[in-house]
Amino acid sequence: MKQTNSSEKTSFLRKLPELADRPPFIVITSAFIGAVLFTAIYGVRILDPTYEDWLFEGGDLTQHYLGWLFYRRSEWHFPPGLIGGVLGELKTSVMYTDSYPILAVFFKLLSPLLPETFQYYGIMGLCTFMLNGACSAFLIHRFNKNGIFCIAGSVIYMLFPAILQRMYGHETLACHYIIILGMCMWLYQGHSFGSKRRDIIYPAVLWGILGIIAVGTHLYYLPMLYLFLLGSAITDIAQNRNFLRPLLSFSAITLTSYVTMYLLGAFYNNAVKTADGLGAYSANLNTYWNPMTLINGGLVGYPSKGSIFIEPLPVFDTQYEGYSYLGAGILLAGFYLLCLSLASLIIRKNDRKKELEKLRGKKVWLISFAVIFAVSFFFALSPSAALNDVKIYDIYYPENIRNYMASFRATGRFAWIGGYIIVTAVLYGLSKIRKKWIMLSAIVICAAVQTADISGQLSSRRWYKEKHTYTSILKDPKWEELAEGCDKFVGLSYDQPQPYVHAFSIFAHRHNMTINHFHVARPPMAAIIAQYEQTIAKLKNGDADTHSLYVFISDEYMPDVDGAEVYELDGFHVMRFRDK
Repeated sequence: MKQTNSSEKTSFLRKLPELADRPPFIVITSAFIGAVLFTAIYGVRILDPTYEDWLFEGGDLTQHYLGWLFYRRSEWHFPPGLIGGVLGELKTSVMYTDSYPILAVFFKLLSPLLPETFQYYGIMGLCTFMLNGACSAFLIHRFNKNGIFCIAGSVIYMLFPAILQRMYGHETLACHYIIILGMCMWLYQGHSFGSKRRDIIYPAVLWGILGIIAVGTHLYYLPMLYLFLLGSAITDIAQNRNFLRPLLSFSAITLTSYVTMYLLGAFYNNAVKTADGLGAYSANLNTYWNPMTLINGGLVGYPSKGSIFIEPLPVFDTQYEGYSYLGAGILLAGFYLLCLSLASLIIRKNDRKKELEKLRGKKVWLISFAVIFAVSFFFALSPSAALNDVKIYDIYYPENIRNYMASFRATGRFAWIGGYIIVTAVLYGLSKIRKKWIMLSAIVICAAVQTADISGQLSSRRWYKEKHTYTSILKDPKWEELAEGCDKFVGLSYDQPQPYVHAFSIFAHRHNMTINHFHVARPPMAAIIAQYEQTIAKLKNGDADTHSLYVFISDEYMPDVDGAEVYELDGFHVMRFRDK
């Protein structure tokens, strides 16, 4: 056996710092830390793919999971992203159930190999944290090659408060690695792929892939990517006089995203492309320094204090959609850099010209930063802007423009772009501190303060570590008897409250029945109402389906039909017909 001498050991130890600064090591380590953070916050119980009861506790997460359940057992249609059996005879897209479309399609393909009960939301959350960490470390490496700095900085991105707000509830909106990858494409655009031809083609291919990932995750990411592509085009055209690369990149992402949307069924059934809420779901002007108090109302489903250092400021009720608090660590670091810059300009008068020359050299980058920030933040505030609970202005757009904006009614989410620009700018400033030990101390302190600041949010996630057992509101044993021989669960009327929809859907799923009503993002309401009216008309005409279980949420909707068995179970009125 070969003996390892002391000189070889010494040589290896000397190489450790070099290894720690290499991109693969930095990216993998940050991904590993992301996994550790996720399990520390959410536990490991939800990683069990056969444990689903935690997903039946109500809210949007239950809707998303039920969308996957019905999509999994739905027959294949074309386009392949369509779901049958959730809106009666109508079909809808898996995009509109927010069931993480790209994963839903992937696991539906694998369905014959999967256990009967299978949920991917736990693993999805773990991978989200890992990807957020890996991609942010790669982004930081663009302007600082120090491994410790990149890894510590990636923790700040992973614990960006808006990510915690969305995980779970709007879990696909926690996949901020897509935003970070868009920033990487912008900031790494000067990277050479080995030849002029590759330098033009490869970015277009990568933008095209990002378009697929964005649409396959959540459609809101797509316009965010276009904003980074705009920044990339500004710098490319101004610095390199290169028009072809941005043109090809724009064409690639537009083509791939459109094809992906088509295959997922986004254009099927004349689904409504707009929704109410434009202006209500906006960001507040205080969003970057307002931690809010995260309470019921679309955030995390239970109270948690947004910051232990900063008191929340008032906002309008629905402006939780624009939650983009930066965290005390970033705010402190930004203040430190501001003071440092002012002191340098005042004390070192001779350095003013040098600093101005540096800024002139980065003029194009500063302009592109400013354009992206201004456009994204203006849209985040639109069409109404408020500071705290005081309305500042309203913009009354023409109807066609307003309808287009209403396609992305939760405009407040676009404040995340400005948030990440500020975080990246602060970390860039810290990376330029000349003394290495001060630079590393600063980033570690920043990450520590950031983590401590949001500790209330982190501890409030202990709910996910506890074991949950689903209890249905449909408790009467008679439900089981009436479900025998039925393949359709018909809930009436068409405007059922969400808890009823969830209870009906879970019962129908467990009894291999279709349903006629489900909460989807862009429902074809005219067709849904027409189908409801047709069902009532058939019942009144004695043309009832003997394989359907008709459940009325109120007896005022229930017609008097000859030959019907009528029961009152758990506050619902149930009608069943038997073969003669």
